[in-house]
Amino acid sequence: MTVFWLVAGVLLLGVEALTLAFFAAFLGVASFAAGIAAATNAEPWLQVVVFGTVGLLGLVLARPPLLRAVQTRRGELSFPGVQGLVGQRAVTVDVVGDEHHPGHALLAGERWLAYTDAGTLEPDVSVTVSAVRGTTLLVRPVQQPAPSS
Repeated sequence: MTVFWLVAGVLLLGVEALTLAFFAAFLGVASFAAGIAAATNAEPWLQVVVFGTVGLLGLVLARPPLLRAVQTRRGELSFPGVQGLVGQRAVTVDVVGDEHHPGHALLAGERWLAYTDAGTLEPDVSVTVSAVRGTTLLVRPVQQPAPSS
């Protein structure tokens, strides 16, 4: 019976390594505890009681604070996606007009569909990305500092 508990413990720890839910780990530890009981020639019913008690105590007492600790260390997950492009500099490739007359802008070496709410922009104008709507950039011309006299 000892081998059964040890194999069950190893399998449960393997499942925990795949899920990281801190559920199977405590059952794996409980299996090892039942395996120790089996190695000391405990009755099968006592092995099951040891398994249930250790597993339940781990799940009820140790799992909640462990999950809280992992969540606080992990922090907020951020998936910036295209919204991370807002504020980036680009250059117009061709004439860029309003939403009904878009053009193209070159951003990070890629050509993007672009439009502006600042009139019409000629090619080779430095712009800043103000928003991203789908796969289209809303761009505005970069403010050039006034020449000093």
